[in-house]
Amino acid sequence: MISLSLVGLTLVIIGWLIQLAKIDNNKKINKYFVKFYALGVLVLVYDGFASGLTSLAIANLVSLIVSILVLLKLMKK
Repeated sequence: MISLSLVGLTLVIIGWLIQLAKIDNNKKINKYFVKFYALGVLVLVYDGFASGLTSLAIANLVSLIVSILVLLKLMKK
């Protein structure tokens, strides 16, 4: 069985790879990067709570909230 932590981290890595591939001279943050990052962290939050790792889940939840705020700000442009 594949662990949810591995799935979440894989999504985060995919997001970073998208950001790396799409970076240009303006150094802008790519919306797809943030979407994959947020999705990956959401899986990590769920896995943390399901595994009883509350502190880790809460830290990931804060990261998720910040990434959603970044995504909302990027979508306003």
